[in-house]
Amino acid sequence: MTKYDSYREKVEQRHNKALVEVMKDLYIKDNVGPSVGAKQLGMPRQAFVYFVREYDLKTLKFGDPKKKMMILPMRQMIR
Repeated sequence: MTKYDSYREKVEQRHNKALVEVMKDLYIKDNVGPSVGAKQLGMPRQAFVYFVREYDLKTLKFGDPKKKMMILPMRQMIR
């Protein structure tokens, strides 16, 4: 059992759904950052960031950063 499993269990029991779904609602749908999201879920910010990385939520929220980096120079050339 990892040190984050206790946070996972507490949140899942409180919200009656999987942690990944709770995290998606907060981090992606409500656009809440790690500090505020961690406070709302009653866990340390470090644990919130751990779960964002574990569930790869940053990619879902911001898309593929490589594509954005390729588009940015094109926009700059158009101006």
